[in-house]
Amino acid sequence: MKKIILTLCIALIAVAGAQAQSSKKSKKDKNSEQAAMNAQEVYKQQAESWATTFELNEEGKEKFIELYLEWQNNRGNIVDKNGYEQKAGADINFKKITVEEAEKLIADDFARQKKQAETDEEYYRKFQQYVSPGHAAQMVIQQRSSAAGMSSMFRSLGRGMGGMGMGGMMMMF
Repeated sequence: MKKIILTLCIALIAVAGAQAQSSKKSKKDKNSEQAAMNAQEVYKQQAESWATTFELNEEGKEKFIELYLEWQNNRGNIVDKNGYEQKAGADINFKKITVEEAEKLIADDFARQKKQAETDEEYYRKFQQYVSPGHAAQMVIQQRSSAAGMSSMFRSLGRGMGGMGMGGMMMMF
């Protein structure tokens, strides 16, 4: 009888643990989806604000917003693919990395910056279908400046690339 009760308790604990793990994954997935939706909402608000500032007609406004969202998503994909968003627990001790690791990190960073600059230049040209070259330049320059501003914010907080304890290497957008 004791063995049956013990077996049932162990089974109950195992099932509860599996459900808790499933719930954690589900919550994490929802949080990721919510963050992505929030970013999309912010980008859309930014695009609408620019469209209003540039006094675009309804047809131009819709196409402009679509292009702006595409640009922001492309920029975000560059950071996500090649940027320095570290996986949990993957802190880099810059005082102890090898020359090869340092060379790879900086080469990856330069490649990411180059790709972002190319993307920004491409969309600068595309935006001119809807707005003047001056307005297109204003948007791209302000975007790049605000991304650089985020870098200085991290620097002022004493945080390096990816958060605390990263040795002070800064994210550059």
